[in-house]
Amino acid sequence: MKFKYHLLIGLVTSLALVQLFNLSFSAGLIIFLASWIIDFDHYLWYGFEMKNWNPIRAIKWYIKSIPKWHSLSLQEREKFKQGVFIFHGILFWAIIASLSLVYNLFFWILIGVAIHMVADWIDLTMRGEPLYNKIFPLYIMGRNEGKRSLKDL
Repeated sequence: MKFKYHLLIGLVTSLALVQLFNLSFSAGLIIFLASWIIDFDHYLWYGFEMKNWNPIRAIKWYIKSIPKWHSLSLQEREKFKQGVFIFHGILFWAIIASLSLVYNLFFWILIGVAIHMVADWIDLTMRGEPLYNKIFPLYIMGRNEGKRSLKDL
């Protein structure tokens, strides 16, 4: 899903939650920020995969490469490595959920992550892609062995 849609969905949903449940401004802000900052793992993956930590180049690469990626058939995509997104993974959720039992801050973060993941799930379903590609990063790391780098895309 495009970043701008995550921003919009996060903003609208966090505002709705603040209004519906009379949440504080700070709770709403944390939910909103968590709903899109989770995508920072896309930048981390780019940095490790491309061996380039320039954020401007990362943004340009995503703008150029993602349309190419979406134009490939699902069979063609199988030839390439997939992104390993640690903040989308189930282990990250478990850590945040555990911390939310002790600290309220992490409860709001967990809600933001859930908003993000629901939006991703809807987007992936509409494109015919499986959700496990995002939620099981260790599985993807194993599947990526011997596949072509997205540098070749």
